[in-house]
Amino acid sequence: MEPLENYIINNIDRAIEQGWIEAFFQPVVRALTKKLCGVEALARWNDPDWGMLPPALFVKPLEDSQLIYKLDCHMVSIVCSTLDRELKKGNPIVPVSINFSRLDFVKCDIFELVESETSKYDIPRDYIHIEITESIFATDEGFLLDVINKFRRVGYEIWMDDFGSGYSTLNLLKDYDFDMLKMDMNFLTSFTEKSKAIMRSTITMAKEIGIKTLAEGVETSEQFQFLQNIGCEQLQGFYFGRPEKYEDMLEHLKEKRIDIEMRQWRHFYDVAGSSVIDTDIPLEIIEDDGENFHTLFMNRAYIGQVLHDYDIDLSEIDRRIYHTASPLLKKYREFANITENSSNIETFYYTDNGNYLRFRAKCLVKHNGHAIIKGSIMNITMDQNNTERNMLDSKLRDLNLLFEVVDLINIGDNLVAPLLGRFKYINNDSYVNSDLKSIIQIFANDVVYSAEKNDFTDFMNLSTLPKRVEESSKGYIEKIFRIKQSDGSYRRKNVIVMSVPGTGGNEFLVCYKSIPMEVSRVLDGLTASARLLVDKYLADSGAITYSELWDNIIWASSVKFFWKDKNRRFLGASQSFLDYYGFKSIEEIVGKTDEDMGWHIDGESYKSDEEDVLNEGKMIIDAQGQCIVSGVVHDIVCQKMPVYRNGEIIGLIGFFQDKEEELYRLENIAIPNNIDPLTKLMNAKAFMLCLLDYAGEYLDKGKNYGLIIVRNASYSRVLSTYGKDTAEKSLVRMCQKITEVVGRNCAVGRIKESYFGILTFIKTREALDYLAKQIKEAIETIIEIDGNSITINAKVATALRSDENVTDEKIYEIVISNL
Repeated sequence: MEPLENYIINNIDRAIEQGWIEAFFQPVVRALTKKLCGVEALARWNDPDWGMLPPALFVKPLEDSQLIYKLDCHMVSIVCSTLDRELKKGNPIVPVSINFSRLDFVKCDIFELVESETSKYDIPRDYIHIEITESIFATDEGFLLDVINKFRRVGYEIWMDDFGSGYSTLNLLKDYDFDMLKMDMNFLTSFTEKSKAIMRSTITMAKEIGIKTLAEGVETSEQFQFLQNIGCEQLQGFYFGRPEKYEDMLEHLKEKRIDIEMRQWRHFYDVAGSSVIDTDIPLEIIEDDGENFHTLFMNRAYIGQVLHDYDIDLSEIDRRIYHTASPLLKKYREFANITENSSNIETFYYTDNGNYLRFRAKCLVKHNGHAIIKGSIMNITMDQNNTERNMLDSKLRDLNLLFEVVDLINIGDNLVAPLLGRFKYINNDSYVNSDLKSIIQIFANDVVYSAEKNDFTDFMNLSTLPKRVEESSKGYIEKIFRIKQSDGSYRRKNVIVMSVPGTGGNEFLVCYKSIPMEVSRVLDGLTASARLLVDKYLADSGAITYSELWDNIIWASSVKFFWKDKNRRFLGASQSFLDYYGFKSIEEIVGKTDEDMGWHIDGESYKSDEEDVLNEGKMIIDAQGQCIVSGVVHDIVCQKMPVYRNGEIIGLIGFFQDKEEELYRLENIAIPNNIDPLTKLMNAKAFMLCLLDYAGEYLDKGKNYGLIIVRNASYSRVLSTYGKDTAEKSLVRMCQKITEVVGRNCAVGRIKESYFGILTFIKTREALDYLAKQIKEAIETIIEIDGNSITINAKVATALRSDENVTDEKIYEIVISNL
């Protein structure tokens, strides 16, 4: 029998043709979630005579004979066809890493081959990872750099395999861009403290320069726990599964209850994993799904600050912290909501069982209602020598029991530090990112009852505040203001400002607390009486009263006003409203709801808007809708807002405009808007009118023009994978790329979905094709949206007006049909 090495060399082509080369797949698991996040494709030679040959028997002969590139190229084809098969079955897939040798880059155009296979099977580029070893860089570094950069530019990840095995490893990290460092656990066979320290340092270094980490060869629970604790993001080895056929691998993963990570969550958990580092500082990574918190990672230092029990798993940690009846859960939710609405590191102080705790957190990433929060906590009480504890003793002791919110303000530094309750009444990003003076103004405008805004800004006037507090016989100043609550109502709060001793009149505590209901009721009565007195004073002095103003607006204005009670029943309407619907008397609608009247096409959206007004105090601006008047459907635009009495929402008031009436009245907007609201390009109608203009120039002046239409053939996949928000952002990016290429010399419009049209005065077919090629290439450089990997498959079709059989009437139809 022919020696095996010769047999392999002489039969590699036959093995590929006959299907003897098979791909086995080994799972890669995300350390934080224990979900399947990738697989490595490994070649096997299943020979009819020699049986199943492992790589050790056929890789070296193929490398020595410079035929290894044939095997690697065939593996690309097998992997793409496998992914295509699974996609057609409707099964979820994960990225596959494929091993490449130096000869792949020398013997063939490996970039074009990979591009050809992914295009053939329509596989997004982020599903293929290019895995190379350090030895590939022994020579021809300049050539390799060009090819590797080409792969990365279009969206493929480049992985360095067997990191640290030899050659100039650190120089490679300096000179090349890698997405992943893959380390072999053989390095940790001895599992000594020295080997662990080196592994820790390697992972920390990789994270600091923005490279993900993967350890292969994980075989034991001890190795898994160690790697998870030091922040290694992805793990591979017999502990999770051996290399095997794709279907067998999935079956075994199912038996081990290892779920598959969906593509839309890949970036989300990549960000979470990149933030796990080996540190003595308390660190936790939390996932918030909007209702519940889930601990993804908590280091030993953090556990020591809050639980003091080191032999518990994450589910038990969640149970003890987040699944209890503790009133602290409400604080946790408030902290999380504030953190997730801010781009800053947020700091919160609170007390628990007599301990002072300082919690610092930052929202790292959000997706589809979920958020990743990185947190660190310090039990200040445990550190008896900590100056911060001594400071808090004087400022926070029992403030939880007295006040809802306590802010520490520093006038000299123009800063505010929340000590209790954080920015409870504000969800506005501009608030948490602003300085003290800006915050006071934003708070007055957004939170304080409208009639009391000026009083509040006067009360918090920083130029006079120190003197007013100093001259106060009580040592503090206070005043009652109505403050907006989360349900839209206003509640009276006593705002107290007191100086912090030892700061030279530079630091103050601003404290908010509720006032007793009986006091609030007395103040409400005084307010109502004051309004009557004001009206009487205006009438006696010959001025127009507020009541007279209201009556004239309602009965003489052309505005279609209406107002309703807390149950959405009509209380009244303007004469213009009654005339519009043909009502002779207000009695025809009083006490009825929109549902009773049955005049809206989409009643649910109107009902939902009004419930938001009544329950949350929202202002509804320019709500689009349709109503039926005498059998005719009218397009209307409606505004609604809450009506307050003594700070409580008692109903709503609104008005609407009929679009047809407005268009008729305002001639300058008689033509419907020609701008696509998403991309700010021309919309389809405007683009077609523009096409008529280009046709007129061709007819009148002989100016040749061309039409280019481009679309993303993968748009539906982006939409189904990542959702509407990401899909629409991809369209905006396409718009930007197109306009960057064409500049101001072309007319550009969004025709529909991912279809964009370009009109240009151009003389030759060659020039038109060149422009179309530039547009296609520019669009296909879009490889991510908000960190989420996408592959844009740009399809382009063109027509030149002077081409044979092209007419002005048919040019659009010709181009569309060619797409």
